[in-house]
Amino acid sequence: MFALPVYQCLVLTILLFISRSETGGSARIIFGVFNLLLSIYFVFNLLYRVKAFDAIACIYYPILPVILCLIPTFYLYILSITCNNFRFTRRHAIHFLPAIVVLILNTPFLFIPFSQKIEYLSFTYGSLQSNPLILYLLIIYIIAIYLIINIQLVFYLILTIRQYRRHLSFIENHYSYTEQIDTAWTKSFMISFLVFFIINNLLYVIGFRQHPVAGILYTVSMLGITLFAGVRGLNQKEISVSVEADNDELMPIPPDETGSIPGDLSHDPEEVKIRTTKYQGSALTDEQKRVLVEKLGSIMQNEKVFTQSNLTIDDLAQRLETNSKYISQIINEFYHQNYYNYVNSYRINEAKLLLANPASDKYSILGISNMAGFASKSTFNNAFRKFTGITPSEFRDQREKKALPDK
Repeated sequence: MFALPVYQCLVLTILLFISRSETGGSARIIFGVFNLLLSIYFVFNLLYRVKAFDAIACIYYPILPVILCLIPTFYLYILSITCNNFRFTRRHAIHFLPAIVVLILNTPFLFIPFSQKIEYLSFTYGSLQSNPLILYLLIIYIIAIYLIINIQLVFYLILTIRQYRRHLSFIENHYSYTEQIDTAWTKSFMISFLVFFIINNLLYVIGFRQHPVAGILYTVSMLGITLFAGVRGLNQKEISVSVEADNDELMPIPPDETGSIPGDLSHDPEEVKIRTTKYQGSALTDEQKRVLVEKLGSIMQNEKVFTQSNLTIDDLAQRLETNSKYISQIINEFYHQNYYNYVNSYRINEAKLLLANPASDKYSILGISNMAGFASKSTFNNAFRKFTGITPSEFRDQREKKALPDK
């Protein structure tokens, strides 16, 4: 039973390494390393359950560092699937410093007699006062398992939640659609492994691990969590947005003779006050901002580019011959919206016009949503209710009721 998690994690490791070339590789390589570390950890559990202390003595020295690498590696995987064009750098190596320190501190284990290693691992030693080296190793073990891991759990949980929020913000500021960007699974993935570490930690702390029922529940939960994460990890695609999105030196919009602002602004641009300090370092002048707003409003109103269901902020930047950072800036400053809501507001207005036109009654709600630029009916319904407070069907019904003659 305890061999099943070992086998499953090894298979997932091989599959992740083999398939790494399909998506650029960083996320799958990191997740493959995570599953490899898990398989080593599960091997240790297996050997301990069958009381193979001779074998444990041969692999014990790196076991504590392996365990301490699990949570940081998991966090790096979250970074790899939520950061634009993520690449592992030397800066990320600092996350493994506690594991390296514990590995060094645990070095005396290599030099004690084999018989004492067995005594230490099987907890059959005598008085700790008579063997200070075993006492020292036991203290290192307690610090690693009961202190460092719990600190890691809290620390990286905070970092992961922050990164997930940044990920959602990034999506809303770069994409006008979410159908092909699965953020819900990332959240469930994080929750699953949080449960994994909490269960594993509790079993260590309360000593419930030796109970047969606990062993079965533990194995079943580990199999379920690692299988779920592994399958999703194999299907996960890394975020890749043009690096031009963050390049301030790309072409800003040149001044225009008119300097006029499109009529769909909710404020007179001369009276617009910047409510945040987010873009204080921007190279855009006020004149360039006004010209960019005008050109953006023109292609949205006249060319109706929002009807393209997979429209990204980079697509708009390319059409306007600027970069996506400037597009994001003016949308935030002038419209007080993120890119996702900005584009969908045009789509909802287009859908309202179509639904209000009796000539469009021949089209279904799905047809209307596609014509307005939505890729799915569910997304359209949710967005329509968010902007109007009612569903598209209710909006159409209200128009039809108003058209009926009074009796």
